[in-house]
Amino acid sequence: MASQKTMKALVFYGPFDVRLEDRPVPKIIEPDDVIIKTTSAGLCGSELHRYRGHSKLGMEPGYICGHEGVGIISEVGPAVKKFKVGDWVIAPFTISCGVCHHCKRGVTARCVKVKSFGGPELDGSQAEYFRAPLADAFLVPAPDDLGELLILMSDIYPTGFHGARNAFKESPAVEWPTMDLAIIGLGPVGICGLLSALEYKPKRIFAIDGVEDRLNRAQKLGAIPLNFRTQNVKEEIMKATDGNGVDAVIEYVGLSPALRTAFEIIRPGGKISSVGVHNAEIPFTAADGYNRNVFIQFGRCSVRTVFDDSLASLRRNIEKVQDFIDVIIPLDESFAPALEKFEKNQVNKVVYKPNGMHPTL
Repeated sequence: MASQKTMKALVFYGPFDVRLEDRPVPKIIEPDDVIIKTTSAGLCGSELHRYRGHSKLGMEPGYICGHEGVGIISEVGPAVKKFKVGDWVIAPFTISCGVCHHCKRGVTARCVKVKSFGGPELDGSQAEYFRAPLADAFLVPAPDDLGELLILMSDIYPTGFHGARNAFKESPAVEWPTMDLAIIGLGPVGICGLLSALEYKPKRIFAIDGVEDRLNRAQKLGAIPLNFRTQNVKEEIMKATDGNGVDAVIEYVGLSPALRTAFEIIRPGGKISSVGVHNAEIPFTAADGYNRNVFIQFGRCSVRTVFDDSLASLRRNIEKVQDFIDVIIPLDESFAPALEKFEKNQVNKVVYKPNGMHPTL
């Protein structure tokens, strides 16, 4: 049990207003809770929707930010059986019960008890401690071979993997080597998705973004870069595919223009796999969809369901993500310039170290 009464935490107050504050250390509320002493808390691109004021949800002020968390259990509720004080754990970004209808079908992201860390319903991980309900059902013991890369498994690698799997699963494996794929959005999740998609060995992957550093990274990994700021993406892709369009698009951005681009470059009968966190209207009509015969899958990743498979994929690609985390800082006043650089796409991945510990110590 934590002996201290207060802790440092990053608190959301509104667009471009996140503050470092002293908050009470969380306590056990339900018997299946645990309290986690945070060792790594990631800053995720989807948080920028709220930070920039684009979101329609989660804009209430006063909650602790962060839905990517890794740490050491410091306290366990009386009903917790699988974990004990001192265990290293990864907290997938949504809690789930494991026994409801949706969980049994593998849609743990839509559990009847689902809550996402870092929102009005559940304080997040960007603090010295955070509370994790339903611990036995959704927490994962931390592997001992990933070091700082553990944080990727709380959200972004499983989410990237999920987007890629959805793009290919409607097509038989014999067709994968003939497929043209496009990925829209090459932030951390998009690069994880690119690594996952490359494992299917498609014919080509077009990588679309407006940041040159991201495009260069994608090109080095084997994709064909397209800068939407300087190139006509639709024309380039139609030219390359004899006017047919790509077989599948994975959209990781969560903005209507990105989804519109996905629709414009997909071939008839193709698949759009959208995992970006959208906050606006769909930028095409039902009639448009009818006239294109397009398959579309939206939605949040069920991290707990895909965890093992995505972890295996991360391990296969471990050498390609060694430089993935480029900013590691304590949870102090230095958070503000790091957040500003992240918002401006000047850094790739920011990880806060609230307690100054490395997961392998």
